Amino acid sequence: MERINLDAVPQEALTGHTSKGDQPKWQVKEKWYKADHMGYEALSEIIVSHLLTRSNVHDFVLYQPVVIEYQGRELRGCESENFRKKGEMLVPLERLHRAHEGQGLAQTLGRMTEPKERLQYTVNFVERVTGLSDVGQYLTTLLELDAFFLNEDRHTNNLAVIRGEDSGKFRLCPIFDNGLALLSDLHDYPEDADIYTCIGAVQAKPFARTFDEQVEAANDLYGSYLKLSFHKKDVTELLKSLQGFYSEGLLRRVEGIIFEQMRRYGIYF
Repeated sequence: MERINLDAVPQEALTGHTSKGDQPKWQVKEKWYKADHMGYEALSEIIVSHLLTRSNVHDFVLYQPVVIEYQGRELRGCESENFRKKGEMLVPLERLHRAHEGQGLAQTLGRMTEPKERLQYTVNFVERVTGLSDVGQYLTTLLELDAFFLNEDRHTNNLAVIRGEDSGKFRLCPIFDNGLALLSDLHDYPEDADIYTCIGAVQAKPFARTFDEQVEAANDLYGSYLKLSFHKKDVTELLKSLQGFYSEGLLRRVEGIIFEQMRRYGIYF
């Protein structure tokens, strides 16, 4: 297992962009490191990204396990490449909307009653101000992934585009930031809790409170895109490779969650 000492590296300032608090993050040259904060966020990032290698999703951030040494502590974490090129900045849709419309996107969506209306407004806004196309397909894929992996943190600050500071041109982000998927928040979903009860308690964002409502709205508007091609044995082997990094109990829990989601969302296979 890779190890890295980050004592000499300043921790990135907390952004407040997540509804549940920020993970500790560090940047070292062209790599990012994130440590667990509320449970097993790094495990979630690793599992989701590696399973995406067996899907029709091609633009995503791949995360690898790493032990982070920081201020006398050993932290479980993950490592990834910096997906922003030189001179590029990440622009959350919340901030983009505020810059163009004078208020945040979440506030505007809050005045709408239907998931389909909220999603269509968001797609039209992003395409209008960025010149991008296929935003509907992009968001649909994200919402389908969030439903499958139970990502509860896809709020309007965690949806973003990338802007070239010199060119002013935009591009879509690769898929990243799945740390609060797979019931990784052990404060809200304790390790000894029934996973089926926990799965039923997870609330979606940002267009509806249930994942299926969001996906139904997206599929009605833009079609269905996600295709997964992994099998149960692939999940088991991937988790087996992380033995010793996380406890057997947590690994079995994540395996059970994914198997249940494979049963529920067989349409994606």
